[in-house]
Amino acid sequence: MAIANGAGPYQFTDGNTDAEKLVGGTVLQFTGGVQFHGLSTAITANSTTTSAPAGSMAITSNATGAGKLFVSDGTKWQYAAIS
Repeated sequence: MAIANGAGPYQFTDGNTDAEKLVGGTVLQFTGGVQFHGLSTAITANSTTTSAPAGSMAITSNATGAGKLFVSDGTKWQYAAIS
């Protein structure tokens, strides 16, 4: 179950698959501590620092980093890679 910004649980589906769902906040915290960040700030791989736990992911709407998926190594955002 995802929890946004440490708040109570959010319902992600209500049976209406055509309707958009809005989740409050910019961080989803998952069981086990991994997070998903939706940001508006610039992210530059291997340069932008983060305190997000290793394995956490982020996207940004900023022109610097838009369209890319980033993964935290525990200190910096890195480009996501398929291994």
